[in-house]
Amino acid sequence: MARNIKSRLKVKGHLVAISPIHVGGIGGNAQTDMALALNGKGEYYIPGTSLAGALREWMGSESQFINALWGYQDAKSDRGHASFVLVEDAPIQAKAEIRDGVGIDRYYGTAAEHFKFDRAILPRGSRIPLEITIEQNPHKDWERAKAEWVELLTALQNKEIRLGAAKTRGLGLVKLENLKILDQNLSTRQGILNTLRDKGTGTTLGALSNQPVTRNNPKLYIEIQWQPISPVMVKAEADGIAVDSLPLVSANGSGLTFVLPGSSIKGALRTQAERIMRTVLDQPVPNGKSKQNFSNQLEQVELIRELFGASAKIKDKEQHGRIGALAVDDCYAIVNISENQWQDITSAEKELPLRNALDQAGLNNTQQAFHVAIDRWTGGAADGFLYSTLEPMGVNWEPIQLTLDLNPERLPVKDQLPIVALLSLMLRDLSTGKIPLGYGVNRGMGAIVINNIKLTGSGLDTLLPSLNFPLDLQGGNTADLGQEVLQQLTSAWQAKIIQLQQEAN
Repeated sequence: MARNIKSRLKVKGHLVAISPIHVGGIGGNAQTDMALALNGKGEYYIPGTSLAGALREWMGSESQFINALWGYQDAKSDRGHASFVLVEDAPIQAKAEIRDGVGIDRYYGTAAEHFKFDRAILPRGSRIPLEITIEQNPHKDWERAKAEWVELLTALQNKEIRLGAAKTRGLGLVKLENLKILDQNLSTRQGILNTLRDKGTGTTLGALSNQPVTRNNPKLYIEIQWQPISPVMVKAEADGIAVDSLPLVSANGSGLTFVLPGSSIKGALRTQAERIMRTVLDQPVPNGKSKQNFSNQLEQVELIRELFGASAKIKDKEQHGRIGALAVDDCYAIVNISENQWQDITSAEKELPLRNALDQAGLNNTQQAFHVAIDRWTGGAADGFLYSTLEPMGVNWEPIQLTLDLNPERLPVKDQLPIVALLSLMLRDLSTGKIPLGYGVNRGMGAIVINNIKLTGSGLDTLLPSLNFPLDLQGGNTADLGQEVLQQLTSAWQAKIIQLQQEAN
C-alpha cells in the first residue's frame, strides 16, 4: 500500500572522523582478523543500516513516537511498518590502517592466550558522506519529528555520537560538517518536480524547529592535560630495519603522528580500577592461563563490568554483554610526520641514516635505545637478546579525553555515585604517577605527569548538585572537588563496598 507522503526533509553533509572508525563487513581477509566493510565496487563504506542504527540509538528506541518515526516490528502481534527515515550507504575514500589488540592476564601480567587480535580502521580525518531522507508520517506530530532531528543533528555537530565498533575504546567519534537541509513539498506538482531535480526550500536547524526536546542523558567529560617524563609509546606490530621496536603511528590530517589508542589508555585505567576493587574486597585474581580463567578475571569484579563493559556471550540462545559507561578517546602526539619521512625512518639500515631521517622529520629528541638481556649464569649479554627501541622524547601530546555516560539505561542509578567515586580514585592514582601508559612500563617507560584535569558535564544537577562546572583540578588534585562532593562520594563508596562485602559473605 502506497504511503500518503506530503512533505519530507533531505539532509546532506559530511561526517568527519575525529577518531578512527571500524565498521566490519562479512568475508575473510588474510591481513586482519576484523576487516572493514566493502561495497560491490570494492570500496570501503559504512552501510546505511549501521548509520541508521547509531542515529536511532541516540534518539532512543523504546517510545511509540520513535518507533513510528524509525519503523518497528512486533513479533507477537505481527504489526509494524517500515521506517520513515531513509539513510544512504556512505562510500569512503581512505587508506586503511591496522591496529593490534591483546588481552592482559591479570595474574601473570603478560599477554593472555587466545586474546590476540587485530582490527582494520579508517583513520582520523576520513570523510563520510551523509545523506538522509526524512518522510513526514501523516499519523504523527511532524513538528515534534523535526524537533527531534534538530537535536540529533546538533549532537552530530557537537561530536556527541559515535559509529561502528569499539566506541568506548577510542573509535567512532564523528563531527557533522557542511550541513544542508532541503524542505521538499510533495503535495503540489511543482514541489514534486523540484524534488525530482533534488531541489527544495533550503532551511537551517534554527528555522526548522525551536521546540525543546527533553532527553535524560547526563554525562561527565574529563580532559586531562599531561606530559611525558619518560618515553611514552605503544609498540607497532611492524619492525624497522635498524630498529626492532617502533612506536605506533596513525594518520592525522595531512601526515602521521604517534598515537596512544583509547584501548591502551582504557586498559591501563581498568587494570588500576580492578586492583582497587580486588584490594578493598579482598578478592584474589584467578590463576591459570585458560581462556575461561581470563574471562573470569574480567567478569568477576563488581562495578568494573558497568564502568568498562563486558564481552558479549550467547546464553540460553540470547546474547548477553554490556557496553562500558566510560569512553576513552585516542590520544595523538602534537607532531606531524609525512609518509615519506616515516618511510625513511623505518627503512634506515644503520644508526647514522636513522639519525638523519629523525632530524629531517623534526624528531630531534627521539632516539634509538639499545637493550640487552643478561645471562643469569655468565653475567654477560645473553646470546640473541640484543634489541633496540625507537623511543619518542621531547614530544607534546593532546589531552586525554574521557566521557562517563551516566544515562540510567546504561548505568544503574544505584551504582552511579560509587562509580564516580571509583573514577576519582583512578584519577588520583594517575596524578600521583601510579598508572604509567603504553609500552615498556616495567622497564622505565610510560611515566607521565598530570598538569590539569578539567571537568565539564551536562544533566548532573540531581546526581552531584554541588559540583560546579567547569572545574579545574590543578595537578590532578582531586581534593579540589570540594568537601561537600568528596563527602558525598565517600559515603556512596563506603556503602557500596559494605554491601558487596556482605553479599560475598
